[in-house]
Amino acid sequence: MKARNIVLAVAGAGLALGGLVAPAASAGTSDDVSVQDVHRNSATCKSPSDKKINISWGDGSTTTTVYYNNHCNQARAIELYFKPAGEFPFTKCFVAPAGKKSSKEIGHAKPVEVNILKGGSC
Repeated sequence: MKARNIVLAVAGAGLALGGLVAPAASAGTSDDVSVQDVHRNSATCKSPSDKKINISWGDGSTTTTVYYNNHCNQARAIELYFKPAGEFPFTKCFVAPAGKKSSKEIGHAKPVEVNILKGGSC
């Protein structure tokens, strides 16, 4: 009778430990809410005509950070269009200086559209 109780206790402990390990295997799945889609856009420069301004941004939960690398000899405006549920749509705009690489954090999340404007002002 003692041997049977020991076997059951060892089997139960193994199942309990197996239950502790199982969630770690699923931690890196694509259902993870911290995974963000990255979007990219680019536009040709007026001068030099063989260069571009490149931008990228992610779907943050509270803010949007736009990364830019402006290879143009002129500043370019970047406009973000937001349409929050139950609120009025609005835009935010900033200028990427000529020949600069940097980022700009916007205090709103998940723009529905991001455009690189032809001019250097908003």
